[in-house]
Amino acid sequence: MTSFTHSTKKIIRENWCKILLKDINEAFGFKLVYLGLPGIEALDILSWIDYLDKIIAFQCRNYPEASNQSQPRTEVEKLDEKLRELERKGKIKSYSLYDGWIEEVVLRGRDTDGNSFSQGDVVTVYNLDFCNPLTVPLKIPDDQGNVTKYYKLDAICKLLEIQRDLEQIKGSKKFIMFLTVHSMFWKDEAEKLLKNMESESLKKYMKKIMDSRLEDSEKNIRLLKLYVFYTLKNHFCNRNFIPEFLPPIYYKGGGGHWLIHFTILGTYHTDPSASAPFFQNSNKFMISKFLLANEKNIILMKSHSIRELNLSSDPLKLFRNSKAFEIWGKN
Repeated sequence: MTSFTHSTKKIIRENWCKILLKDINEAFGFKLVYLGLPGIEALDILSWIDYLDKIIAFQCRNYPEASNQSQPRTEVEKLDEKLRELERKGKIKSYSLYDGWIEEVVLRGRDTDGNSFSQGDVVTVYNLDFCNPLTVPLKIPDDQGNVTKYYKLDAICKLLEIQRDLEQIKGSKKFIMFLTVHSMFWKDEAEKLLKNMESESLKKYMKKIMDSRLEDSEKNIRLLKLYVFYTLKNHFCNRNFIPEFLPPIYYKGGGGHWLIHFTILGTYHTDPSASAPFFQNSNKFMISKFLLANEKNIILMKSHSIRELNLSSDPLKLFRNSKAFEIWGKN
């Protein structure tokens, strides 16, 4: 199983995510409903516990293999024990733990043990720590050997639809989404994106990156940034959520792989158009620098092969200056 204990991951968890969650909790006066992939150590939950209320967690049995009932439930049981202890001590009100990959459970509507997936509360923090490439599907064979492909973006879309369709009792459907994916991105995917993209300015930016003298790894992260931004912007808006993207963080994971951590603020909006508006300046977001996390802090990432805009690396300042923060304060 992938470990989340390495020092750079801890910096992002403590110096970025925790600061944002603390401010959301204090500024708006509510604890958060967590949905995500905490891992068997549940380090993010333990770090953020003061700001969490309820937990919806997913744990596969034998990473990176597809889950099946013949595998031991050891990993699932370890996480269940930790969550049960937090509930028993009154640290959280309640939790749900699903046995299996999040893509499979959410899209099939049930986990490996046959338990139906249910989300009864509005989620206020998503922690989708996929770590592997965003566009690589999870391949699951059924009892007859037929393979179904489950895509991460489809799972995100389904989660947004569930969130949208929940009956709202109090408060509003505002949330923060942490999305971590492998930095790998393929040329054929970039070319498909370029072909289908409607924005001429983003097309020009993409072509500029592909034709630049940047190293392949630096091209990849910028193309992936564009892919995530353009794709999720449309998915959010089409499901009645206004998205706002904070600067992505580039870092080296515990397994030696380079990863990108995205932070997206989501605000529910409904009107006769059946689509949410988008307020963020797309071009400014794309030509702004990445953040880079190391074992000590989070800094601006520098590149001598391309000119990009400077920005703050302070999550509190970025959040407080966001359009989402302004809107949330009015709801």
